[in-house]
Amino acid sequence: MVARPRNKGFISPELNNLIIGTMIFMTGLTMAIVASMGDAGIAGLVTLLPVFFGLVILIINNPLYGLLFYLNYSFFFTGLNRYLVGIPLGLMVDVVLFITSLSMIFRLTKDNVKLLNSGTFVTTALWFLYTALEAFNPEAYKIQSWIYAVRGISLYAIQTVPLTLLLVTKKETVNTFFKTVFSWGIFTAIWGWKQINIGTDPFEQAWLDREGGVTHVLGGQLRAFSLFSDAGQFGVTMAYIAFLFLILALGKYSTRQRWIYFIGFVVCIIGMSTSGSRGPVFVIFVGMIAYLFLIRNFKILVPGLLGILLVFSFLKFTFIGNTNYQIFRLRTALDPKEASLLVRLENQSKLRKYLEDRPFGSGIGTTDVWAARYYPGSFLANLPTDSWFVKIWAENGVVGLVVYALSLAWVIVMGVVNIRKLKNPDTRQKMIALYGGFLGIMVASFGNPVFGQAPLGVLMYMSMVMVTTAERFDYDVEPTKLPAS
Repeated sequence: MVARPRNKGFISPELNNLIIGTMIFMTGLTMAIVASMGDAGIAGLVTLLPVFFGLVILIINNPLYGLLFYLNYSFFFTGLNRYLVGIPLGLMVDVVLFITSLSMIFRLTKDNVKLLNSGTFVTTALWFLYTALEAFNPEAYKIQSWIYAVRGISLYAIQTVPLTLLLVTKKETVNTFFKTVFSWGIFTAIWGWKQINIGTDPFEQAWLDREGGVTHVLGGQLRAFSLFSDAGQFGVTMAYIAFLFLILALGKYSTRQRWIYFIGFVVCIIGMSTSGSRGPVFVIFVGMIAYLFLIRNFKILVPGLLGILLVFSFLKFTFIGNTNYQIFRLRTALDPKEASLLVRLENQSKLRKYLEDRPFGSGIGTTDVWAARYYPGSFLANLPTDSWFVKIWAENGVVGLVVYALSLAWVIVMGVVNIRKLKNPDTRQKMIALYGGFLGIMVASFGNPVFGQAPLGVLMYMSMVMVTTAERFDYDVEPTKLPAS
């Protein structure tokens, strides 16, 4: 096994996370209270400025604070926009990542710069370079649109990947990542359940009345969106976290630990079901198939595959449970004649013809919401992509799609190579969970543009690094707790 590295100069990740989580919660609560009493702009100014300066000091002291802030903040800032309308809370991500990256640059030494010698960093950098050159695409002549759109496509990745390589070098930090994701998963699942069974609060209802109701109230049935931008993102995120819980519940831990993980799985599955989204089912299916093959245990592999086939057959070939709205919505994901799927296929056919003589695409920021703002009336402004990979294809062309696919292919291949070398059962189980979840989100992104959106963007970028550098976590933080025989 790899020797446990010493923790030099950094505060405990658990303490970091507790401080940041508390700071975020108190800030959000204060802002919401002040906003409900009067001017939202004043509320944001009064409460954000001191917290922001305090955060800057923490990041300068330890860049890990910045990365953990980004991880936590990604889970709720889009939901906070419903309470603080008009305040660009998303820009906090840009500012924090920039300050964190700058702080890390000044900490680079001959020793830690070697950590950047990674194929994950190289492929991410190549993708960012390609998207930077897309700023000169003559089809996209409004630089403002490129600036806004490139953030989620590559700018956050080129900052998060090297930061994770440099800062997530210890098993303790990996554990902090899981604790953070699990904590927010439980909280947001309960919040989604509350929206369906108790009701939305006045701010959420105002958002539904203003714009959200078009896609979130279907046939009089509300689709839960929790703290996320929409129900689709909420559902897929819940499926991802539920999968992580499930894989750890199947690991070699104490009976008590496995029960805790299983309860977390059930809570997140309930949260997923309240979203009324169809994409999440693929996260679970694909992730479980990856898990079964990676464990290389044929006694479990065959029954596991049969179980997956049984669930698939239940949804595909029966009508049992159709009176339940959530089950009905999941079942439509497997219907090749489903109306929205046919519309998407028709749109992709139109897009294919449009891109025939555009190998470099139409330019970043020329589709979806940014097209509607900066290119109203254009062909792509009226043609929704409805998929992360279709969006990449439309804006970057077939050349860009190949470059992007290569970066993902590296993670897919090297993830398996590294996981198979692991000896520590805890490390192995967690890396398999991250790898299966990564593959599940990739497949779900064919139907929904979820890969680069909050909070999945940061989860995917950090996971890409962790699974491809898994060997450096292959040591014991504490004796592995095995279940009683």
